[in-house]
Amino acid sequence: MKAIASRDNPAYKALVRLATRASERKTRRLSIIEGAHLVAAAMDAGLVPGTLLVRHASREDREASGLLARAAASEALELSDALFDALSGLDSPPSIMAVVPTPEGRPVPPDTRLCLGIEDVQDPGNVGTLLRSAAAAGVEHVLLSPTCAFAWSPKVLRAGQGAHFAVNLVEGADLGAFVKSFAGKSVALCGKGAESLYALELTGAVMFLVGNEGTGLSPALEAAATVRAAIPMPGRAESLNAGVAGSIALFEAVRQRGVGE
Repeated sequence: MKAIASRDNPAYKALVRLATRASERKTRRLSIIEGAHLVAAAMDAGLVPGTLLVRHASREDREASGLLARAAASEALELSDALFDALSGLDSPPSIMAVVPTPEGRPVPPDTRLCLGIEDVQDPGNVGTLLRSAAAAGVEHVLLSPTCAFAWSPKVLRAGQGAHFAVNLVEGADLGAFVKSFAGKSVALCGKGAESLYALELTGAVMFLVGNEGTGLSPALEAAATVRAAIPMPGRAESLNAGVAGSIALFEAVRQRGVGE
């Protein structure tokens, strides 16, 4: 395992660019994932890390050692504690990180049973929450509009907690075109004046649409949906967080389908 202790090391400089620049990650189609849980999830999904990064103080860590053994063909770098901590975006850096190829999204079948469309959701935490809920609800495909937060950014990856490796993520999707081709019921989550989510029949093929935190779905996408649905809110709050609203809708579908009962 090669050790790096200088910020001037060319390999370390390349890692810093990858960690701090979205354009670098998009151009090179590479992502940095942090922590043994996410690294293991990526490897379980069949991704082969190009590089594994181990913190010097954690080189004897059992989880890190196990992952290094699993990816014996991958490059392994031991970073000094200072360099590793500077590269990590966490207050309490993990023992291991990995550079993995960013998976390409696959075409979504128009007859898929349960999918999620996300339009112009800007907050990385909301995008990660929606991905995590989608994976937990059994969603196979998530489509994101071009104006959403980059799904493979470090913050979204952390919020997703491994969901990225359990669902098919299609970024830059034309949601309007897909809704028109979708064979099932497309449900636009809206505010006042819409039908109650709990009055809908959600046991067939369903696509939920979640919009921007402040303005909601675009008028065109809302109009293209089969039905507009609102989540009843008897309290005084004006609206729900986008991640929460999408999660509630997904698990209402799960409830109606009797999954896990």
